[in-house]
Amino acid sequence: MMNTKSTKFLVRTLLLALFFSFGNFFSQNNGAVGINTASPNPNSVLDVVSVNNNKGILIPRLTVTQRDAITINPANDDGLTVYNTTEDCLNYWSLADNEWKSVCGQIGKSVFTIDCANTKASGTYIQGKTLNTSHYLTVTVNVTKKGSYTITGTTTNGYNFYATGVFLNTGIQTVQVAGQGTPSAVQSDTVQLFANGVSVSCTPAVTVNVLSSAAIYSVSCGSATVNGVYTKGTALGAGNTITLPVTVTALGSYSITTNTVDGISFSGSGIFTATGNQNITLSGTGKPTSTADKVMTITSNSADGESTCNVTVIMTIPSKKILHIGLETVYGYSAFTGPSRSLMDSPTNFGTSAASVVKSGGYTHTSLGGAPSNATLLAALNTKPDIVIIGYAYTPDATASGYIANYLNNKGVVIAFEDDAASSQNMMRAIFSDPTISAANGAGAGSVYALVNTNDPILNGPFGDVRGKNWGEDASTTVNITGLTSGFIPYSYAQPINSTTPRTGISGLRHSSLNFIWFGDGGFLSNENANGNQYPSNTIEPFVAPSSGGYLPVQKSTYGYAGNGYALGGMQVQNSIIFANALAWAIKQAETNGINTQ
Repeated sequence: MMNTKSTKFLVRTLLLALFFSFGNFFSQNNGAVGINTASPNPNSVLDVVSVNNNKGILIPRLTVTQRDAITINPANDDGLTVYNTTEDCLNYWSLADNEWKSVCGQIGKSVFTIDCANTKASGTYIQGKTLNTSHYLTVTVNVTKKGSYTITGTTTNGYNFYATGVFLNTGIQTVQVAGQGTPSAVQSDTVQLFANGVSVSCTPAVTVNVLSSAAIYSVSCGSATVNGVYTKGTALGAGNTITLPVTVTALGSYSITTNTVDGISFSGSGIFTATGNQNITLSGTGKPTSTADKVMTITSNSADGESTCNVTVIMTIPSKKILHIGLETVYGYSAFTGPSRSLMDSPTNFGTSAASVVKSGGYTHTSLGGAPSNATLLAALNTKPDIVIIGYAYTPDATASGYIANYLNNKGVVIAFEDDAASSQNMMRAIFSDPTISAANGAGAGSVYALVNTNDPILNGPFGDVRGKNWGEDASTTVNITGLTSGFIPYSYAQPINSTTPRTGISGLRHSSLNFIWFGDGGFLSNENANGNQYPSNTIEPFVAPSSGGYLPVQKSTYGYAGNGYALGGMQVQNSIIFANALAWAIKQAETNGINTQ
């Protein structure tokens, strides 16, 4: 039988030897244990002293996975402490919150990955020039655990990048990592990224080009050319560039950048090897997030002082739904048929190619014919077409005019060509909410009306400047509107330039707040030639858009009856150019302030 007293003595001797192995000595006083101290703190259970002040204490070191594998006994484990090697911080179990807490902060260190493909350097890096707030990395990260973060980017060329903060949410986020230091050599530098101290391997690598001392040069934004087609949601490619004229007075490096607008930006850099006038190319990057035209601010690094100027990038407008109301004949009264329709559908005029006059996805067309019932009209307007085009011989009554006015008040777009006095009066009274407005027939076929000299998008648009020029009446009589007092922009008055018979009123206008254009001639777009060539008459069919030019609108060179000092056909009219400008305005209004933007 084992000697119990001997066994207890051996155990006590072994424990004493172990305690002494911790340091110089072990002591116990009133329930407090001391290591390397004879007087342990009476308020502590354990008081450990580093004799030479050069040692610490180690507690269990666990990863997050290992920590979370502990089976917690809530009644006994409140305050249980470990060192979390994943977070690089002490953690303790909180009974009150029923979770592990970090002494580095309640949410501890974050977990995230860096998207190298969406990481890029901003700013111009010049040898010997200290970095400032324009020099930074834009880093895209995917956060899988909220918490604190540190992102660094290092180079071997005298400058680095650093950012720290807290991710309060998980998911894709963007961090701006500030640059600091001074580039010492002209070279291409690889930036080594670190996420919370862990090296990140990027393929391809994130690089920064350090340029030589800046040249002295000036830029000419007014003569810049924006190349390529720009469509919402489509990434910019090699053809999306800006050709920028510059004048160089002293050789050296150049770096020209733009701001980022709705997801896109442009930049270019290099070395000038000759002085004088020359062009440089700024390459585009990114993906447009809206259809709004984008004003890009160009900034250069010329050594004579940073300079800026602006260039506008024109966006492609998506396809629009057109509702046509008018006779479906070769004349093209409502642009559903004839050369006016060909003008609309021509990619030369409205298309997605770099050569298109207006960058547009085109149109889808629906026609109600020349005499739709009011019920048919209302049903069609309730489908919310982007634009309504009205031509001969539609004659809306008061009810139909009310439907059209309501469509306009809901931000619809209407281009109306009318030569019936009663229906024109109905339309004007409904749209302007004024029962005193009157309409009357005026001069007849071949009348020529002067356009006002007002800077307006219809009179001075992408297809030409027709301010101070003319439009021509077709085969019927022009409608003149009187009683309008405000809320409109006049385009032409009732008096033809080739007539001495006095006329009063307005023969063409645009509403100043609604999307409404009107001319008092239902045959404004008339031309029976399928090829759009000039019809051989001086008093009818004033619309011209030759197929040989891609149905590009041009003036009719000989028009008008003789009178008031003008010879027969001695005038020029601009009907097709006015219509094309009106369409360009209409699709932009429909996109930015139309019935389908609400």
